[in-house]
Amino acid sequence: MKLAVWDPDEPFRRWRDALVQHALEIGLAIDVIDASAQPDAQADFALVWKPPTDWLQGQMGLRAVFNLGAGVDAIAPQLHRLHPGVPLIRLEDAGMGRQMADYVAEGVLHAYRRMPDYAAQQARQRWESLPLPPRASFTVGFLGLGQMGAAAARRVAAMDFPIHACSRSGQSRQSHAGLAGLSCPIFPLERLDTFLAQTRVLVVLLPLTADTRGLLDYAALSRLPQGAHLINASRGAVIDQADLLDLLHGGQLASALLDVFASEPLPAGDPLWSHPRVRITPHVAAQTLVGPSAAQVMRKIAAIERGEQPGGVVDMRLGY
Repeated sequence: MKLAVWDPDEPFRRWRDALVQHALEIGLAIDVIDASAQPDAQADFALVWKPPTDWLQGQMGLRAVFNLGAGVDAIAPQLHRLHPGVPLIRLEDAGMGRQMADYVAEGVLHAYRRMPDYAAQQARQRWESLPLPPRASFTVGFLGLGQMGAAAARRVAAMDFPIHACSRSGQSRQSHAGLAGLSCPIFPLERLDTFLAQTRVLVVLLPLTADTRGLLDYAALSRLPQGAHLINASRGAVIDQADLLDLLHGGQLASALLDVFASEPLPAGDPLWSHPRVRITPHVAAQTLVGPSAAQVMRKIAAIERGEQPGGVVDMRLGY
């Protein structure tokens, strides 16, 4: 059995060592291939991040493809076109949930404690304490409620902020299992306007699909209360960046914490870089961890070998 790895961001030896270790622990015999060094080698499984189309097309015996990272929009269309019927399997958390919860919690506290206002005061050398809004009125809304959203929602709720959510179906991907013990209204996407109107901090954790691309345009974001805050750690193309800038300039939005962008890296000279109410991070909200990811991939391959369907299989019709 052969597993090809294509990851331009991580040394191959780290993946090879971790994958072989976890394969041995569960009794799998597997040969791990560096796809960039051996592009013609055929594999049974592939673990990839944005692989070249010609390499993927040349893999004729694939039984399943594992996507590095939570989002699958970069590979799902080409895999479906080149190898219809080959399952695409996403990582389920693998240490990313805690990172996302940390990122979102920091963003919520930064907004609640009025740090953007204090930064503006500092630029003017102004010394003035500012009143805090009542915590019970500072509702945090999660747009998208998969595993990343559920992990972040649990953390924010534990900080005593009221939360609610909006998802395609009006349910979490885990049918509320990920939100056990939380009181959390969940709106269907058809009621997005109602959800936005009640949200002081909007946390965007949606997959990028045909339905979500450009979803948050000027009209949608204008539904947020005056002075609302935005955190986007999903995909940049979900938000119209020009409209976001207009709403920041006009004061409708008080701040934005952005980890993802329609074009990455964010081009030099983009006005988002210099906007005083915008904080930018380079797509690091939830980074793939080699050890936990390798262990999960090996468990999923073992399930396939037993004739079982592993968790995380992408529904190609929905795009996640």
